[in-house]
Amino acid sequence: MKIALLGGSGLQFGKVYTPDVLEKLGEYGELSARLGRRDLETNAAFLRDCEIAFSTWGMPALTGEEIARYLPNLKAVFYAAGTVQYFARPFLERGVRVFNASAANAVPVAEYAFAQISLAAKGYFQAAKFYRSLPLYSLIHANAAPGLYGCRVGLVGLGAVGQAVAEKLKALDVEVYACDPFVSAERAEALNVTLTDMETLFRTCDVVSNHLADKEELKNVFGRRLFRLMKPRAVFINTGRGAQVSEYALAASLLTHPSRTFVGDVMKREIFPYINPLFWCPNAVLTPHIAGSTGQEPRRMGYLMIGELDRYLKNEPARCEVTLPALEHMA
Repeated sequence: MKIALLGGSGLQFGKVYTPDVLEKLGEYGELSARLGRRDLETNAAFLRDCEIAFSTWGMPALTGEEIARYLPNLKAVFYAAGTVQYFARPFLERGVRVFNASAANAVPVAEYAFAQISLAAKGYFQAAKFYRSLPLYSLIHANAAPGLYGCRVGLVGLGAVGQAVAEKLKALDVEVYACDPFVSAERAEALNVTLTDMETLFRTCDVVSNHLADKEELKNVFGRRLFRLMKPRAVFINTGRGAQVSEYALAASLLTHPSRTFVGDVMKREIFPYINPLFWCPNAVLTPHIAGSTGQEPRRMGYLMIGELDRYLKNEPARCEVTLPALEHMA
C-alpha cells in the first residue's frame, strides 16, 4: 500500500510526524516524502496509486479537479490536527472518507483551560501580576475572588474541547453552565452541565470560558452587550479564536472595571500584540497561542490517526470520522 504524506510546512509537519511516528506509520505501507501543492505534479505517478493520505497543519486545500487528477484512487485522508473546514469538503463530496485528530488536539486545550478556570476562581491572575508592585491590592483581589467551592463556571460551546473541560470540572465543587444550541438536554445532564443562554451565562457566572467553533458567522460574537453584563470580579477566558472577540469593547470593559480579568491565549493580531488594545490593559493576561498541542504533544495526534488507520483497514467502527453533515456545525 502506498501512503501520501501531504503538508506544505516542514516545520509543522515535523512536529507531528516525528521519526518514531513515521516509523510506526511505515509499517502500514510505502510512504511518500512530504508533499506540498507544488510537489504534486512531479510525484503524480506515486500519488496515482495512493489510497491513503496522511497530513496535518499545512494540508494543501485541493479542489475536486485536483483530487481527481492527482489522487484518483484515494479512499481516506487522516488529518493529524484539529479543524478540517478549509480542505475537507471537496474530498467528502468525492466520497473520500476524512478523519481528524480534534479529540487528541482537544486534550491539551482542555487541560490548559481547566487549569486557567481553577486559577481564575482563586483570583490568581491579578494577584500574581500585582503582588510585587501592589501587594495590598493583590491580597484584597484574591480574597474577594469566589474560590472554587460553589463557583459558577460558564462554558461557551460544548464541542470536543468544551465537553472535555466539562468532564474535568466534575472533579471540582463548582456549578457548570453552558451555552450550545447543538447539545441535547440528555448530553448536558451526562456532563453535569446546565444549559442556558449567552446573556444569562455572562450575567451570572464568575468565570466564563470560550470554546466556540472557528466559524465566519461567529466573528465578534463577544461584544459590548455581553461584556456589560459581567459580574464585577468575573474572569473571561478565551482559548477559542481571537476573531470571536470585539477586542476594543473588551478593553473598554476591562479599563472601566479593573476588578474584571481577561485571560487570552488567542487574539486577532498575535504576531504584533503591541497594536492590540488588550495588550495595554493591566488586567489582561495574555499568552502566545500555546493552549493547543506544543512540545511533544503533537505526536499524540499522529498516533491517534495511525490508530484510526488500523481500524479502517480492519473495517472496525471509526472514532474520529468527519462527515458532510457534521462539517456544518463543527469547529
